[in-house]
Amino acid sequence: MKIKEQVSKVIINEEVLKNIKNDLEDILKKLNNCLDFNEEKELIIKFNNVRDNYLTLYWISYIGYLKDTKNEKYLETEKIMGKYEPIINNLIYDYYKVLISSKNKEKLKKFIGKRALAIANNQARLKSDDVVFLQTKEKELCFKYQKLIIGTKFNFLDKEINLSSLNTYYNDDNRYLRKKAYDKRFEILESLEKDIDIIIDELIDVRNSIAKTLGFNSYSEMSFVKMNRLGYSKDDLYIFKEEIKKYVVPLFKLLKEQQKERLGLEKLEYYDSNYLFKDGNAKVRGNLEDILENFKTVLKKYSKVSYNLLCMMLDEGLIDLDNRENKANGGITTYIPNYKVPLFIKKYMGLESNITSIFHEFGHSNQLYLSKDLLFHENRWPTFDICEIHSTSMEYLMYPFMDLFFGSDDYKYKIKHLTNSLSLMVNMAIADDFWSCVYDDNLDSEERKKKWLEIRDEYNLDSYDTEYFNRGTEYQADTNRIIDPFYTIDYAIDNVLALSFYKKEKENIKETFDLYTKLCKDGGTLSLKEIIRKYNLDNPFEKDALKDMCDIIKEDIKVLSLRRK
Repeated sequence: MKIKEQVSKVIINEEVLKNIKNDLEDILKKLNNCLDFNEEKELIIKFNNVRDNYLTLYWISYIGYLKDTKNEKYLETEKIMGKYEPIINNLIYDYYKVLISSKNKEKLKKFIGKRALAIANNQARLKSDDVVFLQTKEKELCFKYQKLIIGTKFNFLDKEINLSSLNTYYNDDNRYLRKKAYDKRFEILESLEKDIDIIIDELIDVRNSIAKTLGFNSYSEMSFVKMNRLGYSKDDLYIFKEEIKKYVVPLFKLLKEQQKERLGLEKLEYYDSNYLFKDGNAKVRGNLEDILENFKTVLKKYSKVSYNLLCMMLDEGLIDLDNRENKANGGITTYIPNYKVPLFIKKYMGLESNITSIFHEFGHSNQLYLSKDLLFHENRWPTFDICEIHSTSMEYLMYPFMDLFFGSDDYKYKIKHLTNSLSLMVNMAIADDFWSCVYDDNLDSEERKKKWLEIRDEYNLDSYDTEYFNRGTEYQADTNRIIDPFYTIDYAIDNVLALSFYKKEKENIKETFDLYTKLCKDGGTLSLKEIIRKYNLDNPFEKDALKDMCDIIKEDIKVLSLRRK
């Protein structure tokens, strides 16, 4: 029986979750009274085995829901998980407290790893029985928001679709159709605006209440701890964002000016933002089966371990790329501990961006699989400020082979991908500044809209003169940032590090693949700055660190643009 089928038969109910809770509580009692180190090690292993059982159920439920948001089975399991998640998380926080108060701390550091112990020390600050109800409420609000965005159906070109399905039209060669698709998006989002405002109002209130109960000034401050940003400070992030303003924004604006000239337009409108070439963007060559076979061809030559993983995932049904009606937007990769396998889902709609997403999500899968034999969750899973290095680097590692996927349009793909990389860095920095203000100052809906426009102005970005953009509601449709507002700047940080691999591959692609594999095997055992030092990557927190990166991108796009002529 394939793993996909085994997973679908896993039972998730109140009794199973209650037994997991009881087992964790029992192990914790013994750990609290344990003096012998060998016994302590055995109990730690037992606790982590039970936690792996829980995480297996957690991800099976969540992925099942994302695959089909109308599936009654997973709608029910998500309710159960919503109830038990804060309870289990508090028990994990108790476990962290036991670790950091252990009399065998030096021995523990060697056993579980110094990074895991540092995370334990950090996360122990987030535990309180007083916030369990609030955490359950937070989960319910996020679920409500997702359901609103995913579940809202409307008619477009005589088809009933949802917001994610409009993506197909944003790159269309027909400018009128692009405008029509964007205008429909704005119309639907405006119809949801009040409901989204209410949900965000409640999320701000609930999250700040959690933070203050735990002794933080705001959810923004708490999130720095929650996200395990160890080894650097908010001052470092400030330097990074100032460097984005100094180097990335001017280059991005230059590239948008070049885009306008290529299209022969006096002004770029919102419906031109994703359309870079007068004769159309890069067109995917072949069907999905061709795409995956070509991906295998590259990996087989340069990384046998990655090739074997991709084959296994496809054989076992661990990659879901179907474009189904009730499937959630976006892409997600996770790891199922009890089966020691990663899996990822994404809607494939034949777009160039879908090719990027396949590489991106497989990059996550690659890391999780290569780290699978590391002891304990904290060592297998990198923190969020690290994990996007693996995924984004895989995107760049595929650059020399883009003709397999786009034929002679490969230069168009690279120009757009590099342009999008700059855009992502700028927009992630804006989002980080914005959500920090939202939670620090407890902004209401009108204040949020005003603040969004103010921060965009601070980054000196051109805006579109339309009612939708002028009202400052653009942030409402950024699903990932509303669900997890401070998992934002990580993409910008890791883009810099991934671009370091891009520079290395220009010199020797095979050696760079080997270096990338070593990075993946490290999992979560190293801090961000330790990774930068070990693999000689650009440090995004140093002044002028982005200058060289931007110069290289500018020159590469100049060379690629000659292909057009």
